[in-house]
Amino acid sequence: MNPSDSGAQRPVDEHDALTMILRAPPPPGIAALPSESRDDLAALVEEVTRKRIEELTVAALGALDNVPVFLRGAVRKAVGL
Repeated sequence: MNPSDSGAQRPVDEHDALTMILRAPPPPGIAALPSESRDDLAALVEEVTRKRIEELTVAALGALDNVPVFLRGAVRKAVGL
């Protein structure tokens, strides 16, 4: 009988890529996936996070177009851009 058939959960590696990205152990259903699948999921999460950061940065810089020119420097500094 396979341990995964019995409902037993395998221990989560603290240095697993997905665990490091999430900064917490993954949910039991995700933790039960083979390590290759978890690594693929970790890569996808990293890619989406990086893309989201880029899009938010572009949107924030685009929003500065609505701020008067003489205030843009102060607004950039205030929001950390």
